[in-house]
Amino acid sequence: MEKSYLVSARKYRPRRFDELVAQSHVTETLKNAIKLDRLAHAYLFSGPRGVGKTTAARILAKAINCNTPLSDRPDAEPCLECDSCKSFDGGRNLNVIEIDAASNNKVDDMRELRDTVRIPPQGASKKVYIVDEVHMLSQAAFNALLKTLEEPPPYALFIFATTEPHKVLPTIQSRCQRFDFRRIDVEVIVDHLKHIAEQEGVAADEASYMLLARKGDGALRDALSAFDQAVSLCGQDIVYADLANAFRVVDLDRYFDITRCAADRDSAHVLSIVDALVKEGYDLTEFLGGLLGHLRNMLVAVSTNSTALIEATPEVRERYQAGGRSWTESDLLRMMMVVSDTEESLKVSRQPRLNVELGLLKLVHLGRVADLTSLIGELKSMDPSQFVARKPARPDHDQPERERSTATGAQAKPEPAQAKPEPAQAKPELAQAKPEPQAKPGPQKAEVTERAEKPLSKKSRPAPPASEEAGTNAAPIQAPAEAAPSLFGKPALKATPRKPSVEGSAAVAISTEPTTDRSAVKHVDNIWLAFVRSVKSDRIHVGSLLQHGAPARIIGSTLHVSVPDDFHKRLLTNQEAFLLDHIQSHLPDELTAMVFDIKEEIVTDSGETEETFDPLEYMNKKRAESPVVRAIFDEFGGELVW
Repeated sequence: MEKSYLVSARKYRPRRFDELVAQSHVTETLKNAIKLDRLAHAYLFSGPRGVGKTTAARILAKAINCNTPLSDRPDAEPCLECDSCKSFDGGRNLNVIEIDAASNNKVDDMRELRDTVRIPPQGASKKVYIVDEVHMLSQAAFNALLKTLEEPPPYALFIFATTEPHKVLPTIQSRCQRFDFRRIDVEVIVDHLKHIAEQEGVAADEASYMLLARKGDGALRDALSAFDQAVSLCGQDIVYADLANAFRVVDLDRYFDITRCAADRDSAHVLSIVDALVKEGYDLTEFLGGLLGHLRNMLVAVSTNSTALIEATPEVRERYQAGGRSWTESDLLRMMMVVSDTEESLKVSRQPRLNVELGLLKLVHLGRVADLTSLIGELKSMDPSQFVARKPARPDHDQPERERSTATGAQAKPEPAQAKPEPAQAKPELAQAKPEPQAKPGPQKAEVTERAEKPLSKKSRPAPPASEEAGTNAAPIQAPAEAAPSLFGKPALKATPRKPSVEGSAAVAISTEPTTDRSAVKHVDNIWLAFVRSVKSDRIHVGSLLQHGAPARIIGSTLHVSVPDDFHKRLLTNQEAFLLDHIQSHLPDELTAMVFDIKEEIVTDSGETEETFDPLEYMNKKRAESPVVRAIFDEFGGELVW
């Protein structure tokens, strides 16, 4: 009679402990228990599918009932020659009972098992019950088995196998010795496949073995099933291309193409790859899973600077090592998160193709991550003079003239005559003066300009001589970008002009000084913008505060700087020593002190304090002139809170 075909998983099923693949931690313990006669009455074998749980239970049952004395088999392996071993291999041994818990999960089934336990073994030392997939038992069935499992007859041995041990009741687990079986590595599966292929006379390349091992996903039984399918497809000579096409495995080159498209931002090629996958009938879920594994391998190559953790052939490992050099860990992690989210949403998507295309387009347009520390270092190493303020194309007509001149920076200095009216018209009658045609301000422009310029204490000074006046117009003091006081600044009760006290104030120090060095102030005006940039390049927070101030006067070796409020005054005063060190590199003369004065405290050369900003008057004026501000009050119920 011709022998029937037997699949590799059954034909090459281990019959001894030493034939069990990658589970030496379990087999050594069981063999020692047999040799020392320390067998428990119940065992729980847990682990992934196809790693040898049921096989180990059968070998244990056969080794326990082997008729050959232990003295003749010191390794505690079954002899495979005695009647007990032969009857077991032939399926005729009545002392080993295998139960499928998936189909025998009722209370009546467990009651029947309790009844059979009372019958002692025939011609053997132990009666072994192997319960496969024990987690499928109902809670009532577990409870029915509980008492028998706790105090079984001395000849009874229970072996439970499960892939989900968390579903087994804790009361059952506490009565068993638990062994956790490991997932089998790809390299181990490849070696086992090569051994079986040699026995069967099958030839295959390394890539085919690696594909079959990855197809098993840690389960040797699944890898052997894939091997049988490959032999049926390719015959005795297995070719990788035919094997990948039969298993519908996406070629690795396409995964590398996708990462290349992500680096080159090539959206068109990504869409063509998805179109080809759909037309060729690939499963998009498996494709995304393979892409996620591909990105994981690249991340491993980048993170560890090694390919030891990549399950692939040496040639493929070298490709991952080379391809990972153009990516950072942060980029690869973000890409993996995008692919993982796409794979998860694909399960409920009504348009799988569109979902995959959107996910891959996200990879293409995903921005690269930059190291903040390196960027800050690059900014510090740059020349501050490279940052030149540019004049806006269309200035805001409601913006004060002085603010626009500050925003344009050094570009506005060569044209002082166009930026300001004549000094003769810079008196209080400036509200009626006509602005230059280039600026084209509205009717309210002149008065707002006057308010913005008054804190600079130039309009209230007596008219200087012609030469001095020309020099002043040629180099006006740079006002800060936010020279006008904030709308949410001081309380709105109109402050009375502050008169200098007899002692202890900066105003007294300024007003009692007989003269101001105007040429020195002019020089400070010229270098102020470069000075602020220099400070910002070293301490950006100090420079940001300083750009809201402007030099007012130099008295002796003390520079007085006007600032908008007490907040700026207090913080900049704390940085006085730092600012003095910076400004010395821009001035020929040495300064010994720098005093910061709030604009309303500045006293003019004539001995009068300048007019302070009235927010209530300012908002009432804006309410009358601006339709936007008027709508805030009329339609949205805005109120003044000063």
